[in-house]
Amino acid sequence: MEKSVVVFFGGRSCENEVSVITGTMAANLLRGGYEVYPVYIAQSGEMFTGRALFSAAALRGAEPDKKFDRAVLQGGALYRVRGKRLRRLCRPYCALNCCHGMGGEDGAVSGLLDLNGIPNASPDMAGSALFMDKALTKLVAKSLGIKTVPYFRLGEAEYKKRGAFALKCVERLGYPVIVKPNRLGSSIGVTVARTRAELVLALECAFAYDSVVLAEAYLADKREINCAAYMAGGEIVVSPCEEPKTHNAFLTFKDKYFDGGKESRGDFPADLLPETAQKVQAYTKLLYRRTNLRGIVRADFLLCKEEVYFNEMNTVPGSLGWYFFCEKLQQFPAVLSAVLEQGVADARLRAGKRLLKNSGVLSALDGAGTKRR
Repeated sequence: MEKSVVVFFGGRSCENEVSVITGTMAANLLRGGYEVYPVYIAQSGEMFTGRALFSAAALRGAEPDKKFDRAVLQGGALYRVRGKRLRRLCRPYCALNCCHGMGGEDGAVSGLLDLNGIPNASPDMAGSALFMDKALTKLVAKSLGIKTVPYFRLGEAEYKKRGAFALKCVERLGYPVIVKPNRLGSSIGVTVARTRAELVLALECAFAYDSVVLAEAYLADKREINCAAYMAGGEIVVSPCEEPKTHNAFLTFKDKYFDGGKESRGDFPADLLPETAQKVQAYTKLLYRRTNLRGIVRADFLLCKEEVYFNEMNTVPGSLGWYFFCEKLQQFPAVLSAVLEQGVADARLRAGKRLLKNSGVLSALDGAGTKRR
């Protein structure tokens, strides 16, 4: 009998549609070696399943509750819901998270899998939540001795209360500044501000997507350098470096997902000094190891005057970054299989740890729920 793998995509995120493309790609690639169950998470948070979900086109303009069966996870198994009837589909061997952004990449799916005791081939809840938060990401990088560009974190309530002071704090970075939602991806809500008037508009734009924003010093002569990694057989595999290209001030949503996406443009491997490439790869591996990541991730860096700055970590990269490791997409299932087996191995290791049960604390309480004297 083939091993059952559940592939999650969609999510309560602005990147829901992008995630559908990543998830359906992965689900189809895995069908040769596993019994695959695609699970779509709508922006409402409801889950759906069905064979039609192997095609991204099935979700084009669709009302999922009218086209697909609802899905639930309970007691470590995946169920299909039809009316009032529940049918068990499988007890997953492993799961793969392809949800980009909040409600998926932020640790929500990992937490759901943990509660159900389902092995997870993607980063766990802690690593996912950590790297979804761009400000926390910078603190981690700093603790590991990795440089980041100067920044200022600003909460919406703080901005409404002390707006003029907040603007002055941001302006200490110097113009231009790049403003972005703190917990969002795919360059959504990102703006470069060159004047105070533009800064106010940029902050309003970013606050429309998140209650916390990040303002960073803008490096005009920067180069964007990316590096991917995954773990297989207990060893971290690091890719060559990539330099995506754009004519814009930063890599935009259109650059990433239209006209073929990032994998269709840019230099791979990037044209870097050997020592610079080695530093980027070393930083990627260090971040992966020290934050206990799992699965395929992509680390994004900025290079300015041969100085390397860590920008952010994508724990569910677009298209799962297949082009970092394979010349052809048909070669990628072997990587996915290695990642799934690593997730299962990690789960088995955790399953062997002790769980304290019946410690006696509740037996010391009386009927009112207070401790007996």
